[in-house]
Amino acid sequence: MHTLDFFVLIWILLALTLLPFVGLSAGFVAYQAIKEYLAGHEDKDKLLKDINYLIGRLKNNESAESVNEAIEAFKKHFMPFGDISKESKDYQNRMDFISALAWCNGIDIDEVVKHREELVKLNSNFKKEIETIVGAALKNREENKKK
Repeated sequence: MHTLDFFVLIWILLALTLLPFVGLSAGFVAYQAIKEYLAGHEDKDKLLKDINYLIGRLKNNESAESVNEAIEAFKKHFMPFGDISKESKDYQNRMDFISALAWCNGIDIDEVVKHREELVKLNSNFKKEIETIVGAALKNREENKKK
């Protein structure tokens, strides 16, 4: 039969032959993982630009971190109202978000008031509407807590 040196040499040659295959496989797996990770962040960014998704997050009373993320996304994408019409769907969606923010139990009343002041400061032409919506929502929220 063969000596031990022969078997060691065969094992080394086999390992060297399989090394490129193992390296390429590991590289492919890493590439797929990175691709999925980036796709997940891209999807999340798209969702954070959807105001109806943000409203849903506030209505579902998720964690404080989730609520703060929704508020930051609203500030980034929808905060300056600009010259939108009060009859437009965009205006109504923004008012729905503000109402959902005031109703949200994941954020305390002082924070709601602070955000209301920020909204009014940036959108002074909608001051009355914002204050009315937040005030009514906070009143209903307190009445709901008492029941």
